[in-house]
Amino acid sequence: MDMAPLFFCLFVFVSHVQSQPLLSVMEQHVELSAFIHYVNSSSTLTSLLVSANDITLLAPSNAAFQTWLSNRSPKLSTDQIEALLSYHVLRGVFPTVSLSPKPQFASSFLTNSSYANVTSGQKVEFLPTINGDPQIVSGNKSISDFSTKDILFTGGLIQIIDTVLTIPLGYELLVTQANLRFVVAILTGGGYLSAADTNLVNAVLYRPNMTFFAPNTQEALAAFNAIAPNMSQSELAGAFNYHAVPNFLGYSSQLKSGMQLKTVQGANVTITIRGNTTFVNGAKIVTSDYLVANGVVHMIDSLLDPSNTTGPLPLENATGTNSTTTTSTPSPKSHVSPGSKVGLSIGVPLGIGALAGGLYVLLWWIRRRKAAASMSSLEAHKQNLNLRRASVQELDDRNWQNYSFVQCGRTASNQRSQSGFEKSAVELDGTSIP
Repeated sequence: MDMAPLFFCLFVFVSHVQSQPLLSVMEQHVELSAFIHYVNSSSTLTSLLVSANDITLLAPSNAAFQTWLSNRSPKLSTDQIEALLSYHVLRGVFPTVSLSPKPQFASSFLTNSSYANVTSGQKVEFLPTINGDPQIVSGNKSISDFSTKDILFTGGLIQIIDTVLTIPLGYELLVTQANLRFVVAILTGGGYLSAADTNLVNAVLYRPNMTFFAPNTQEALAAFNAIAPNMSQSELAGAFNYHAVPNFLGYSSQLKSGMQLKTVQGANVTITIRGNTTFVNGAKIVTSDYLVANGVVHMIDSLLDPSNTTGPLPLENATGTNSTTTTSTPSPKSHVSPGSKVGLSIGVPLGIGALAGGLYVLLWWIRRRKAAASMSSLEAHKQNLNLRRASVQELDDRNWQNYSFVQCGRTASNQRSQSGFEKSAVELDGTSIP
């Protein structure tokens, strides 16, 4: 059952009944005292939170601020604190039960161009975990967990989190801090970051709403080193620009199979999705959704070449599925060829007919054997009777030695003595036997 509509109705009901403003609700939670202190120190933040409606506040706990401050030097300016805390205010209400099982990106109130160059505000990512509890991903893949969930106030929700979010940095700072060493080697090897050649990439690195595909494998570095020495400055710029898509925030949730994206270089790249794996031309995305100040970066496993836009290699199996990346199990399919099906349609009825004919012959043979056996038994019985009749001699001959006489179910044996038998016998015609 989808709990999101029910939760939203409850939220609307409670909001109208209680009608508690955000700051009042925050003061009821002692673990938010540090956050309240920063808000009260800034008229900009106070005005934002008092007037904001339809928002979700990601409020770091006191412990989160303590950890953050211990790693922070020098002290942040007021402008930096305002930028940081406005990044914790999201446009829209996001109760935890309504968060998607797939990555979901929400816009924040961080629109200061000194820190973000993303239309409608810098993004945070809601990322589901294995046990179903969502996490929040910010700059440089920093992870925050929920400490206290779904606190209602008039105009939205408070989600208390255990770490302070990290504002996404620029592209060149990200690849350094994230230790993307192969990307760094390609950028330095191509002279993209040198002061003399900043015109190669600067126009791209600071454009708003960008999607970057960054090769970050040993194979990609080797391929680049093989071609870079023979490339001109304009060709080097074109190679980098072919890895950048302007005017499109291509977070993983926005990439669709078959999508054609026009790069800064001018040629297109093609998106292909197989199961849980996404390809850009023939390059596989190995890590997705690094948030940067002006968009998003995806790490890929090989260089993109505008002269070779071939997609991923064909799948090895005939069913069109990739068992290493696809979670769903394909339905069993028949592997019988059309010719075999025709042979089966003819052979099966013939086989059944032959089997039936064989059974009929077998039954006929058994019946004949039984009939023959019955006839043999009858003949034997007749012969036995004839033998018995032949052994009995005429009574008139008075010869009783080989005669067996049956009378009223009693058998008189020819072994009896003749004298004894004569005494018990009665002549058939009524006279005595002499």
